[in-house]
Amino acid sequence: MRLLDSRFKYIPSTSTNVASTWRKFGFRPTTDAERSARQRRLQTGVPSAEVTQLQPGRRKMSPPALRLTIKK
Repeated sequence: MRLLDSRFKYIPSTSTNVASTWRKFGFRPTTDAERSARQRRLQTGVPSAEVTQLQPGRRKMSPPALRLTIKK
């Protein structure tokens, strides 16, 4: 649909309900219980994810540069 299409319904930005737009696309706001549980978990020092250390010996090496020479 284009802006000049007769079916297009213009809604001014001051009339837009941002929360309903986000909900339409699947956003679910955090509840107070979830928020307080997350804050308690952070205060007790329980990590939410482990950090994996990079092992330098296992990195892929890039191939050596190719040098071209032109014979005259």
